[in-house]
Amino acid sequence: MEGNRSRRAGRFDAAASLAARALPNALTPWIEQARLDATMIIDRTSGKTPAPLVDDIEAPPPLSEVDPLNVLPRGIADKVRAVRRDVQMLRDRLILGKNPPPVIERPRGAAGAVVSLPRKTPNMTRPVKVVRVVRETNDAVSIYLTEADGSALEFQPGQFLSVDVTIDGERLRRAYSLASACLPDVPVHVTVKRIEDGRVSNHLNDTIQEGDELSVLGPSGNFTVEPREVNERHLVMIAGGSGITPIMSILETVLRLEAGSRVTLIYGNRGWDDVIFRDRLASLSDEFQGRLLVDHVLERPPESWSEGTGLLSGDVLEARLETLGIEDDGLIRYFVCGPTPMMEAAHEALQRRGVDANRIAEERFTSPEARSGDVGSDKIELVVISQAGHDHGIQVEPGQTILEAALAAGIDMPFSCAMGGCGACRVRRAEGEVQMAEPNCLSRAEREQGYVLTCVGRPLMQSKIEVEGV
Repeated sequence: MEGNRSRRAGRFDAAASLAARALPNALTPWIEQARLDATMIIDRTSGKTPAPLVDDIEAPPPLSEVDPLNVLPRGIADKVRAVRRDVQMLRDRLILGKNPPPVIERPRGAAGAVVSLPRKTPNMTRPVKVVRVVRETNDAVSIYLTEADGSALEFQPGQFLSVDVTIDGERLRRAYSLASACLPDVPVHVTVKRIEDGRVSNHLNDTIQEGDELSVLGPSGNFTVEPREVNERHLVMIAGGSGITPIMSILETVLRLEAGSRVTLIYGNRGWDDVIFRDRLASLSDEFQGRLLVDHVLERPPESWSEGTGLLSGDVLEARLETLGIEDDGLIRYFVCGPTPMMEAAHEALQRRGVDANRIAEERFTSPEARSGDVGSDKIELVVISQAGHDHGIQVEPGQTILEAALAAGIDMPFSCAMGGCGACRVRRAEGEVQMAEPNCLSRAEREQGYVLTCVGRPLMQSKIEVEGV
């Protein structure tokens, strides 16, 4: 037999608990007996009778386990508990000199209870298998991947993977777009172009082999489309260098799934030998004549070159659009990906042509080496995470991001790329100050509305953030 079962504490129990805490300890046994007697009378008056077996009786919970705040309406009680916790935290820190544990959380099943969860290192990545390696150019390699069990990776056209690589004992993370068409039975691959002083891109170009294993996050990113067979649209894509990788996925997926749509690609490179997917683009142009137009712009063109020349600046882009006869009709969607100067020039050129910003999609990848230095406080800071109506207090140590500290403390937080590129970890800052590594994917409007990214955000002072949609 399992003994008496405790029934749920009610407001009468909470009132008795409050009286026991307010009156001298010597009166507690009398209050407890009065509560039990009153409970029995109330039960009998309402038609309830004790079960014949003592073991099946639902006994009231012990008075010491009843939270007196339950006598208040739930919303008010939650606010009082939050204030009580914060006051205790400040008292411990400022008066007693104690640091709070890594996380202070009120579990849903134990109102008012305070527990400390152990610090742990989250394992955010998963392994994938390298099944094929293809040299695209002298400086670019395509790496074909499957899940660890051999199944195909699932993604949306234009998304990317965050790849973790350990070099000289240091774990580094970079984002690489999935460049394959998003279609059944099409092998999935990322394409990595070697960049000057790029530790990961050079490492992968020099060492990756079939049979290797990579640790990845994702797929991530909202630089994508949702193909529909009924669509009849014109997409204009502007790419520079390795910026072709996400655009290539969108381009081929749309052409194969939307028979009424067409694509114009303006693609800038240094020279003809630097053009990634050169043969693939030529083959698609032949296959989809009348629906795909590829216009190459080369900084160092070969002799007898008849297409665009020079850097893909704003003036050159406008000239190519004029040459190709592309007049904006207010419906064309534009996709831009490449080096930052090229993208900024493309935005300015499109704005001069009257294109609304909401019809321009862009993907920005910035090497972490080019980002601002470490940000955040040089001391441990407290961050309160408000999630689904519950507050969790965590410590963020110097050098830690809010996401790293929250996951280490056992809090389930939204994230995907974990490097500021996809926006999945976006939360609203309610109080305090949070500084982010730059650049990242947040728009100006999102910043003005108080949003921050926890994966590249570090607190400068005690802060509170709100996790939405949980």
